[in-house]
Amino acid sequence: MPFIIGISGGSGSGKSRFARRIKSAFPEESTVIEQDWYYRDLSGINIEQAKNTNFDHPSSVEHTLLHHHLNCLNQGIEVEAPDYSYINYRRLLSGNVLVPSPLIILEGLFVLRWPEIRNLLDFKLYINVDSKTRLERRLKRDTKDRGYAADQIRASWSQQTIPMHHEHVEPSLKHADFIWNSEEDTAFESRFLADLERRLTKDAKNPK
Repeated sequence: MPFIIGISGGSGSGKSRFARRIKSAFPEESTVIEQDWYYRDLSGINIEQAKNTNFDHPSSVEHTLLHHHLNCLNQGIEVEAPDYSYINYRRLLSGNVLVPSPLIILEGLFVLRWPEIRNLLDFKLYINVDSKTRLERRLKRDTKDRGYAADQIRASWSQQTIPMHHEHVEPSLKHADFIWNSEEDTAFESRFLADLERRLTKDAKNPK
């Protein structure tokens, strides 16, 4: 069975970065699955309505499909993950085939919130970073990668992201096995990767 890591935390906390860091450390042994790929397709509604969708609310994500794909990987079955266009709010066929691996990394805002997904996780990490830092990161990401205007990002942050963080994201830290402040505990990353390497080495020597 694979070792499944769930990485949660507020928007801009560094979830994707840390997932990529694990992947780069174990490129042949790991598979990354991103919650954001599973945003609901909004192509059937007016573009202005789509723009007003609260993407910081759990209902914006088709978590049943995410759970299905994660469960398939857990059972050794490959899946084709979707992708998402933030320009026209459509789900895309990505051709991104995810293969079962000894190490599966799931990252996203709500991965510790949904019980059926949480129950598949072997290690649950919550990255805890202050709001100011997270907003700065969100501004940089969304202007560069998603083409949003800074005013639009700031408005969404105050009207949606922060209220939804307090209501839906932050409470899930109670389910975490470890809460990591990445700005204060700079040694955690190397410790964690070393622990994973020992685990993978042990599992390779003692296959079930």
